[in-house]
Amino acid sequence: MENNNLNKRLHSIKKIKEAEYGSFEGNMKSIAKIWSVLLSNNLKTEITPHQVCLMYTAAKLVRASHRFKEDSYIDAQSYLEQARKMHDEKEFKEFKKKLTTSYDI
Repeated sequence: MENNNLNKRLHSIKKIKEAEYGSFEGNMKSIAKIWSVLLSNNLKTEITPHQVCLMYTAAKLVRASHRFKEDSYIDAQSYLEQARKMHDEKEFKEFKKKLTTSYDI
C-alpha cells in the first residue's frame, strides 16, 4: 500500500515538474549529450540518460547527508525510479535488437 502511494506521489511530482521544465526524458537525454561532450576526453563511452538520473540521485543523497530536507529524499526517490524505468527500457530495446538481428539471414 505504501509503495502504491509513493508511486502516485512520484507520478504527481513528475507531472508538475514536466509542466514547469519540459519532458523529463528529453531533459535527461540533453544533459547526457552535454555531459558527454564536456567529459569527452575522460570517457570511454557516452553518458546515458539513466546514468544522469543516477548521478542526480547521488547528488541528492550527498545533500541529504548534511541536513534533513524531505524534498531531497523525494527527489532522490524520483530520480532513482526514473533511472530504473529508463535503464529497463534501454535493456529491453537492446535485447529485442539482438534477438531480431540474430535471426536475420
